[in-house]
Amino acid sequence: MRRKKCMNPFSEKYDAQKEMLLVKEAQSGDQNSLEKLVIIHQRFIYNIALKFVRNADDAADLSQEAIIKMITSISQFKGKSSFRTWLYKIVLNHFLTSSGKRPELEVRSFEDYGTFLDNVYNEEIMTEEEHKQYEDAIILVRNNCMTSMLLCLDRQQRLIFILGAIFNCKSNVAARLLGITAENFRKQLSRAKSDLFQFMENKCGLMNPDNPCRCPKKTKGFINDGLIDPSHNQFKVEVVREIKEIASENNKKLDNLMEGKYLAFFKSQPFEDRNLLNDISKKIFFQKDLLQLFRLN
Repeated sequence: MRRKKCMNPFSEKYDAQKEMLLVKEAQSGDQNSLEKLVIIHQRFIYNIALKFVRNADDAADLSQEAIIKMITSISQFKGKSSFRTWLYKIVLNHFLTSSGKRPELEVRSFEDYGTFLDNVYNEEIMTEEEHKQYEDAIILVRNNCMTSMLLCLDRQQRLIFILGAIFNCKSNVAARLLGITAENFRKQLSRAKSDLFQFMENKCGLMNPDNPCRCPKKTKGFINDGLIDPSHNQFKVEVVREIKEIASENNKKLDNLMEGKYLAFFKSQPFEDRNLLNDISKKIFFQKDLLQLFRLN
């Protein structure tokens, strides 16, 4: 097991005092401190983005854009709130207002996605031996399917579900980040859960044994059509931890047994590692005009 690289920025163990020191140093022009701030937050931001838009490269682009906004605005941070609150307001607002990504155009509604599940690769059969051989590919397809379900929610509901249901962010904290009331956040979260879980109950064989088991069938079809290459494993990610390992425990007792059955599949997905700093450096740290403008040299 690899050593943990970061913590949940919404957890009670988060070291806000140490972070404020880094912020002050970054505002004074210390590039190393600025890079440390990016490193602290990049993985959490990227994993929210990955659930938000499904595609890894789109999620990386979205995360980089949001982090660059933080970098170019950090001199404006006055300490009236915690830095993480200030930062995640910028991040989530960027996610909500950015142009639509390709996966969002592909999955428009529960009805459309249900039609896809009902009609694509349903005649494929996997043998028991193939189940073992393609286990990683089946998990990949299942995770992709779960994230595709999230795309059926509108953008705000999707973010609310990701924050409140998957990462267990407290409603008052998440509501503040999104600029809504805690009551509104809880209502929208409840509605998102209801819509999502009803769809899963009607379509997902993992939830309801009366539904056909589709993950292996879809995987076999994707392999046969060359959309997944299990021998190359180009889509496989290193699973350092599952989401449930880094999600806050604050709301755990509020999840009843019925909700837990559905949420377990979202929280068992990998919390993925992707270093965004190098690409951000190419866009910001080596542009002399920007370095001088924001006193980051």
